[in-house]
Formats: sequence, C-alpha cells, structure tokens
Amino acid sequence: MDQFNDELNDLFASYKASLPDVEASANFMPELWRRIEGRQSILLRIKRLTQVFLAAAAAISIVFVSLLSVPAFTRPDGSGSYIEVLADAYPTETLASHGILPREATEANTK
Repeated sequence: MDQFNDELNDLFASYKASLPDVEASANFMPELWRRIEGRQSILLRIKRLTQVFLAAAAAISIVFVSLLSVPAFTRPDGSGSYIEVLADAYPTETLASHGILPREATEANTK
C-alpha cells in the first residue's frame, strides 16, 4: 500500500512541476468581473428578447381572439341562401317579363 501512495505522490509532484505557478496580476479581478458581466449582459439581452417576444405573442393572441369573438359584418348582397339571393336579383315585378307569374296571379286565373 505504501508503494501505491509513493507512486501517487510522485505523480502529483510531477503534475505540479509541469504546471507553472500563476501569480495573479493587478488586473486579475477586473478582468474576471469584465468576463462575468459580459456573459451576464448576453443572458440579459436574451431574457429581454424573450420577454418582448412573449408579450408580442400574447398581444397578437388577444387581437385574434377579439376578432373571432366579435360577430362579422354581414353584407346584405352576399348573405343568405341561394334562393334569397335569386329573389333579390329578380323581383316579382320583373318575373312576368320572363313568363313567370306570381302565385296569386295564377290562382286568380284558374278560378
């Protein structure tokens, strides 16, 4: 067991010798804080962009819901069934010129 401990201690010693001791310069902490704030500013921008996107999506959703819930304006010329559109296009006064008489006129002729 002592042999393994000695080998491990030798390994750690050679590792420590291969890495130089870095002395912190006078700009170490300002540089460190500059890096941290740089990363935070990117995250803050992404967070703000996400909030703006979510607010815009919510506003668009509210507009769509309000448009769907308000009844649509109905145009009198295009609404109704096929029969109603034909009746509006051909009033009973002009049907006689086509050879079509109103029901009251045909009933009066048959009596």
